Amino acid sequence: MVKAVNGLVKILDQEKVNYVCTFPTSHINNAVGEEGAPKLFMVRDERYAVSVADAIGRLSNGKQVAACTVMGGVNAAGTEMAYGAMAEAYEDSVPLLCLTDGVPPNVLGRERYSIQEGFKSVTKWIGYINQAERVPEYMRRAFTELRTGRPSPVLLEVPRELGEYNPEEYPYTPVQGWRSMGDPSDVNKAVKALKKAKKPLLWVGQGVFSADAVDELKRFAEIA
Repeated sequence: MVKAVNGLVKILDQEKVNYVCTFPTSHINNAVGEEGAPKLFMVRDERYAVSVADAIGRLSNGKQVAACTVMGGVNAAGTEMAYGAMAEAYEDSVPLLCLTDGVPPNVLGRERYSIQEGFKSVTKWIGYINQAERVPEYMRRAFTELRTGRPSPVLLEVPRELGEYNPEEYPYTPVQGWRSMGDPSDVNKAVKALKKAKKPLLWVGQGVFSADAVDELKRFAEIA
């Protein structure tokens, strides 16, 4: 048997998350210390915890997902402090995993401030783990969102009162992720339109860096 929060930290290591950026107010940090991996990166407040995780994602062109912990619970003061940094990561399509203390299951839906309602506009997905054995399930969903489709932050609430689960009965398999692609017929139409254009304009974004496609873009621009 393993404590739910320790099982979660072991999954972070399985997913090759190298850093957990944190202001030391979360029970998740204690589990990181007990497990010895990932490494803890201490900051001055919750906004910087999110911002450092954001920076890791940007510097790796979205290849490295970092996690951060912020204080949650009934008043969710630390989570509210982190809102601006989460909004910036969401606007710029940066993948990061934000972990926070969830309210006790018997309080869910009756708290004065709802993290799920407050953060749904600046996250791709929000989850609340209500049972210890669902830790692998929710972590798999979180990393599927992080590694599939448009990169964006995800937030996961982890209550202190979850207890333990059996990792052999509920094993975890790391998420590979996958990418979608444009319809070939639409791509052909776009290429034909560019060839006919007298003054073609390419409007590209951060996805070019995330896909390591700078050289391909240069060659395409020269052809166009």
